[in-house]
Amino acid sequence: MKAVRVLEYGGPLVLSDVPTPTIARDEILVKIKSTAVNHVDLVKAAGTARQVLPIDLPWIPGHEFSGVVERIGSDVAAWAPGDAVFGTGMGAYAEYLAVKPALIARKPSNLSFEEAASVPVAAQTAWQGIFTHGHLEKGQTILIHGGAGAVGAYAVQLGFHAGATVIATASGDDEAYLDSIGASRVIDYREAQFEKVLREKVDVVFDLVGGDAQKQSFLVLKEGGHLVSAVQPVSQEEAAMHHVSGVMMRLAPSGDVVGRIGRLLEEGTIRPDVATVYALQYAAQAWKDIAGNLPRVHGMPPSGLGARSRKKHGKIVLRVA
Repeated sequence: MKAVRVLEYGGPLVLSDVPTPTIARDEILVKIKSTAVNHVDLVKAAGTARQVLPIDLPWIPGHEFSGVVERIGSDVAAWAPGDAVFGTGMGAYAEYLAVKPALIARKPSNLSFEEAASVPVAAQTAWQGIFTHGHLEKGQTILIHGGAGAVGAYAVQLGFHAGATVIATASGDDEAYLDSIGASRVIDYREAQFEKVLREKVDVVFDLVGGDAQKQSFLVLKEGGHLVSAVQPVSQEEAAMHHVSGVMMRLAPSGDVVGRIGRLLEEGTIRPDVATVYALQYAAQAWKDIAGNLPRVHGMPPSGLGARSRKKHGKIVLRVA
């Protein structure tokens, strides 16, 4: 099969032929249709965080995918060849991937394979951040730092759907977008300090930015509130001083959660957002795109690099088949 690999830390992405995975009795072989680009892939490949995020070289990136079940192990009962699925699994920059059934769900019928591949990591991170760790409930107020990013946008939508009041920090350019997906208020971080303009304290802060935004978040949390960060550790001393809980979360992939998210997508309650679609062989260009969050790579329009139209919001997707 064809796969994109990293042969050495900091080295280029190489498209090459590798053996198709063999599956264990409790695994499924998925023919990958699309996968998505995540910053964590770039961090792992660079090797700068290898003590925390080690990889075995040569390494196939890709944490999420959509595709079709090709073959099932003898112990797998809930799936059959031909089923359209989406979910998480390491090594998705390839034509085939062996996965555990507990990490996948049925692809929403109203989503393209490209849209479906953009969902699992960002949407699950948002779900677990605000519900599993943030304990967000109907009638509460949540502040989301970085609301216009891939994870932030799902957090805004999920919080709104849960009946919470959603406040997001973002650039002013993103205000209309965030209003359209459920934000009650958008604070332009370039123009105002959120801790000074928020008149009432919030129940949950979901931090997707870190740095000063996290430090100042303690000032706007109600006693007993929750500060959840997906980007850096939370000071337990500060949390205790302000009588709140603070936690840095790590995604724990779950087919059950993906399935719940899939149902919301199928109902139209939440929606995916794809920024660009590149062909798999242009994965290196996709990485350059996400690394600088650039609308164009090397001054060239993405269409010249095997990509469809680029827009500001959403995930970058790789079309495999």
